[in-house]
Amino acid sequence: MSDNKQPSLVSRINDVLATRITMWVGTIWAFYAFALFGLTPVFWPAYEEQILYWSNFLQLVFLPIITVGTAIISRGTLEQQAEGHDIIKKEFVLLQETHDHLLAALKQVDQGMQELLRRSGEPTLPPSPETPAKKPA
Repeated sequence: MSDNKQPSLVSRINDVLATRITMWVGTIWAFYAFALFGLTPVFWPAYEEQILYWSNFLQLVFLPIITVGTAIISRGTLEQQAEGHDIIKKEFVLLQETHDHLLAALKQVDQGMQELLRRSGEPTLPPSPETPAKKPA
């Protein structure tokens, strides 16, 4: 799933910039700054066209950066999910093996108890129910 190929320096710089800008734009302080910027035409109506130009410019620049930054951040999340899934699968196999060993031990104890009861002449216990067949993983 993962390539052994190292990303280039330019690619790493782009990833860092996109991630940091995405993280900054996603803060409440960025919201406050953009909200104040959006209200500037109220205070300086003569500069409304310039403010509109810069507002459009910021949208055109930030939209792709945020999209790339989000993709980079989610890439790490997907890798963590895959690692977590592999760990859970390994733990499940270990639990199945432990269950099988315990079941075998309990069956031996049950057989020993049945044998002891037969030898002592006491009435035997009903046989323990068999466990359902395992479903293939």
